[in-house]
Amino acid sequence: MRFTGRVRRRVLWSAGITVVIVALAVVIVMANRGGPSTPVASSTTTVQRGSVTLAVSATGTITAANTRGLSFSVAGTLTEVDVKAGDLVTAGQVLARIDPTDTQATVDAAQQRVDDAQTAEDRAAATAALPACPTPPPTTAPPSTAPPSSSPGASPRPSGGTGGGGGTGGGGGTGGSGGTGGTGSRGGQAGATPTCTTPGRPPVNDNLLAAQQQLNNAQLSLTMAQLKLKGTTITAPIGGRVLSVGGKVGARVSPGGTGFIVLGDITNLAVSANFSEADVGRLVIGQVSSITLPHTTDPLPGKVSQIDPAGTVSGRLVRYGVVIAFDAVPADLLLGESATVLVTTATATDVLYAASAAVTGVANGSGTVTVRANGHDERRTVKVGLRGDQYTEIVSGVSVGDQLVLTGAA
Repeated sequence: MRFTGRVRRRVLWSAGITVVIVALAVVIVMANRGGPSTPVASSTTTVQRGSVTLAVSATGTITAANTRGLSFSVAGTLTEVDVKAGDLVTAGQVLARIDPTDTQATVDAAQQRVDDAQTAEDRAAATAALPACPTPPPTTAPPSTAPPSSSPGASPRPSGGTGGGGGTGGGGGTGGSGGTGGTGSRGGQAGATPTCTTPGRPPVNDNLLAAQQQLNNAQLSLTMAQLKLKGTTITAPIGGRVLSVGGKVGARVSPGGTGFIVLGDITNLAVSANFSEADVGRLVIGQVSSITLPHTTDPLPGKVSQIDPAGTVSGRLVRYGVVIAFDAVPADLLLGESATVLVTTATATDVLYAASAAVTGVANGSGTVTVRANGHDERRTVKVGLRGDQYTEIVSGVSVGDQLVLTGAA
């Protein structure tokens, strides 16, 4: 019986404790349900006056705005390569050569043709300067002026002979006592050196125009051959950095292509970046930009200098290449170095603005803000202007110094 009493007392004690705990829980729940909640402080932003900018950004690399692909003018075997990728060169510096033997032989042959054509043209010019041949007298006899004979059947007597015209022999025929000889336009035999020229017609054995045309053609061939000979040596047209070299000594190279040596103009470096199709529509040539490099803390000023007219597809994204030129190129830039560019696409100055997170429901130029004053919150409809990533222009509905509740703050 004693053991049973102890068990009963323990059971009753445990039950009592349980009842007390449950009762306290009920009291706490009921108290919380009926009482007011404790307010939680929310974050606010202040309406200010200043400038609002809209900008787009992208990443890119440092590239040479101007590159030159330099090639040989003819195919040949490399005999000299004086530079490698990364070298700095000056204008006029020799970069590479190929064997000029065959091209030099072509130049020599062209020069010989010019010399021969010049000699022929000189002879033609001398012939063209001969005096004009005299005009021979008429070959028909003049009508007779003698009175008719009184004797029937008698024939009239000519007053004199008729001179012969100029012939191939050069001398005129001798007629009667009144005849005169004529002078021909060429020598006594065909192919002889002319002694005079007939007006309006060159001598048969000379054609000055043909000789001049042959000389012009020979000189043009010589000029082309000389250019090819010059093209067996590559020289730097500008100072810059060698971006690539297409072969080594002993290799066979051909003209054309992207260039045996590609040279970049280091005085005109820029950032080549890719912008999304949503952002590129806001870009125009000349827009102010800022360029941030990995080893610098302060952005460098620049401007949009080129926008590709066609985009490239990467997965499902279409991107457009844009070149951002430095206002002043830093001396320590490295080709291929990464960079971040920020292009300002719109600016509103001397306007009211607040953090964009405080303006909600923006549509058709209007939005909603929550103004906190004297511990009370008031929702207002405001007219908005330029909306940037950080700040939004507020045209009307608030004043400088107003506190606006940030979206998402409790």
